[in-house]
Amino acid sequence: MFSPPPTPPPGAAASVLPGGAPWWEILAALGPLAVLLAGALTFFVGWKTLEQRRKADQRSEWWTRAQWAIEASLSDDPRRQETGLGVLDLLAQSDLAGTEEAAIISIAWARPLTAIVDSTGDMSQNENITSAPGTEEADDDNSSTAAGTRF
Repeated sequence: MFSPPPTPPPGAAASVLPGGAPWWEILAALGPLAVLLAGALTFFVGWKTLEQRRKADQRSEWWTRAQWAIEASLSDDPRRQETGLGVLDLLAQSDLAGTEEAAIISIAWARPLTAIVDSTGDMSQNENITSAPGTEEADDDNSSTAAGTRF
């Protein structure tokens, strides 16, 4: 009625590790560690995805502001033009402005100044305004450009 426990076959002793536990029990004990590593990897990938999306959204907003500033700098209204040039100067200093964006801003910065000179025929006001936004040189009438922009 009561039978003795089965004895393992002679080859079964090879599946037991020196510590006394079968290999599948050790592997099963590592299961929670695998789940933890998978969760950490998923968190890392999700974090990087959100970081990339945030950076892309910031660059998109930067470009929207740059478009407004370029349009404003080409305006016929001198106050709006001055505001547009000031915004271009600030945008050029942003970390979001890469080399291509900085080149676009420097071209947009120079064109309104050229238009002012062409319309008046007099360069006396603008003869020293040859620096791009964000460079160390400053205008004669105001020093709104700041140093440190990456070009």
